[in-house]
Amino acid sequence: MTTRYISTADTAKLIRQALKEAFPGVKFSVRSDTYSGGSSIRVRWIDGPNDAQVRDITQTFCGGYFDGSIDYKGSIYHMIDGEPVHFSADFVFTDRDYSDVAVQRGINRMMAKFSGNFASANMPAPTVEQYRSGVLYSTPIPGLEDWGNIHNIQKHIADALGKHTYTGPAKPSKTAAKVMVTHDDGYSRACGSGFSAVSI
Repeated sequence: MTTRYISTADTAKLIRQALKEAFPGVKFSVRSDTYSGGSSIRVRWIDGPNDAQVRDITQTFCGGYFDGSIDYKGSIYHMIDGEPVHFSADFVFTDRDYSDVAVQRGINRMMAKFSGNFASANMPAPTVEQYRSGVLYSTPIPGLEDWGNIHNIQKHIADALGKHTYTGPAKPSKTAAKVMVTHDDGYSRACGSGFSAVSI
């Protein structure tokens, strides 16, 4: 049976529809980019579901993968309603942005976790403006050794932001459910992920 190739633009339309079904009310920007040697799609949104939730939908539509251990770019093949297809977009990238309200909530969660550390150092809570500017990357949590730059305030706020969803679990997507991965080109593949969402 002949494999039908789905263009990057048409893949973007499918992703847009699948996200609309999974996260009604959330506005997504889905842009395609074609370049020498391939193409990709980038998805952006504000607040809403966390990144893992969105990737659980978008990675269904990956047409390729890259294995850095062997410097290899490979292909993934799918079926839609029993028809063999191949998505032209090699990769689907996701970028979640945050409103000031969300950033403040992330700061509040970080402060609740480390309230004793800040109190003992008589240090005020960081601000949304400080987070936006990135200056908190060079400021460790009071009382914690910042080995490997893992305890800076910026990272802990970002971690708090990244783990939470404003939408709860994804709703079933009829569009995504029609797509099934059949095979790749025989090498290792890293496309797709599960998620664990925490509602707030």
